[in-house]
Amino acid sequence: MLLIGARVAEPALLISELEIQIESEQQWEQMTSQLPISRDLSKRTLIRCVAKNIIRTLDEPYKSNEWEIELFENPGVNAFAMPGGKLGVYTGIFDVAENSDEIATVIGHEIAHVTNKHSYERAKRDMRTKIGTTIGAAVVAGNIANQPIYTQNDLYEVNNQMNAINTMSQMISTYGLNLPFSRKQENDADTSGIMFMARAGFNPLSSLSLWKKMQDQGKRPNLEFVSSHPSSSTRIKGLSSQLSKALAAYNEVERKPNCRYPK
Repeated sequence: MLLIGARVAEPALLISELEIQIESEQQWEQMTSQLPISRDLSKRTLIRCVAKNIIRTLDEPYKSNEWEIELFENPGVNAFAMPGGKLGVYTGIFDVAENSDEIATVIGHEIAHVTNKHSYERAKRDMRTKIGTTIGAAVVAGNIANQPIYTQNDLYEVNNQMNAINTMSQMISTYGLNLPFSRKQENDADTSGIMFMARAGFNPLSSLSLWKKMQDQGKRPNLEFVSSHPSSSTRIKGLSSQLSKALAAYNEVERKPNCRYPK
């Protein structure tokens, strides 16, 4: 029996950061075992150089994490970071990013998703969606179950309604009713990311040049990083507002990283 007025446990109590980290570990192991790893030593060296220079500027515990950094052989223009210190970059990023500073723009942004705990927030949000969907489906299913069935047509109608509920639940579970990260989370990652790269000695002006190129190539296939993020024009405006502060941090770095972009 469903009690409509019953209190549902707060989703935040049903999932922990440790659980998210364990899940990330499992996903990372699956990816590194199944996806092809790039054999281009110069590109792998650059990615690791940029990432490590950014990581050493982070606050604890992220600074001391044993980060695993990998370059996947994939034409997609994409990158991702996962809780527990996992960073993956697709080789397709080199088709757009033309120097180490532009690479740092992408890596700084993805690492910021981890330091801002966006994966944890997203998991809680998705759980609320699924709990709400489950309750709603249960209410509807309960109403359907109480419908009298007198004829074969009545039974056919009930089956159709139950199939519709199952389809709806599967769609919500698959697509989440939202983008991978919310607009606010993406903006926060931009704000943190441009400061991460600047403090590490990467020129924040390159964040604007990268996104202008992304904007120009927005309709190109394999631009997952663009399709799953806010529009480039919106992003450029947001980054421009942070540029003065980022440049000040960049100019304070006396010894800039020597991360050589492959020729």
